[in-house]
Amino acid sequence: MPINRLERFAHNLDWNLLRTFVVVVEEGSITRAANRLLLQQPAVSMALKRLEQSVGHRLIDRSPGRFELTEAGERLHALCHDIFTAIVRLPEAMEPSGEDISGHITIHAVSHAMNPAWDRAIADFFRLHPRVTVGVTVETTTDVIRSVERGVATLGLSDGIIPDGLEKVPFCYERYALYCGRGHRLFGALDARLEDLRGEPYVSFLADVLGGPHMGPVTAVRAVGSFGQQVRALAFNVEEVLRLVVANAGIGMLPAHLTGAALTAGELWQLPPYDDLPVTETFRITNPGSALNPAERAFLAHMNDVPPWRWGEPHQSG
Repeated sequence: MPINRLERFAHNLDWNLLRTFVVVVEEGSITRAANRLLLQQPAVSMALKRLEQSVGHRLIDRSPGRFELTEAGERLHALCHDIFTAIVRLPEAMEPSGEDISGHITIHAVSHAMNPAWDRAIADFFRLHPRVTVGVTVETTTDVIRSVERGVATLGLSDGIIPDGLEKVPFCYERYALYCGRGHRLFGALDARLEDLRGEPYVSFLADVLGGPHMGPVTAVRAVGSFGQQVRALAFNVEEVLRLVVANAGIGMLPAHLTGAALTAGELWQLPPYDDLPVTETFRITNPGSALNPAERAFLAHMNDVPPWRWGEPHQSG
């Protein structure tokens, strides 16, 4: 493509079409993309058609029961990722640097991603840099990863399957156990067996869905034990899963180090399996392609050597 034609293409391209295309790909559906963009479905379909006309390639193969990126669509989506990462970070990347660092840090995390060494390091960082501000957003696993991929978050704390394009470092390890509430038929039972749990209604984290994109050790235990197929309730944070289990909406897997108070209060009872409990790994994730402001660079450097934390596994004695 000649230089003048390339310049003309860049000048005439409606950049909003690229954002629409990215959302369509992320949602895997014109209808869901329209809902997220607060647009009518025909408007999103027309935007996709206009973009395909602009680039001269079919981008998505859409037919009944099929929604798949073409080769050209794959290439454009990869380019859009870099474009939007740069745009999102542009204002902060232009912040002046210097010894008196200022700027904003954005952390997106799954609920109850905890590490005492991390907390101490954060306290040290803000003593050193009092002009730096921070915002913390609690999201689902999928949303945390997406925020880091887009460059919206300085750093993410997430479990699940981390994409190859992101850098990850272990943040903490949590041991999960299975619990029921006070009203459950097995509450207080000392001889409960794994087979007693088959068919029991289950309370699940959004990331712990059989067949979902972020299945991990907790999901594997459910599959091996043949329990949890009947999901009665879904939640994305620990507090809500615990609340629903206590309310006897179903049995559920919870981080063992967070259940001590409820066990002592007689609100929860641990169920089998008692041995070889699943351990989930939460990662500190960053996007190496993000343009960072001075505060973000200083923060990541300061937190770089924080070791991962391993939690214990409380277990009732009877």
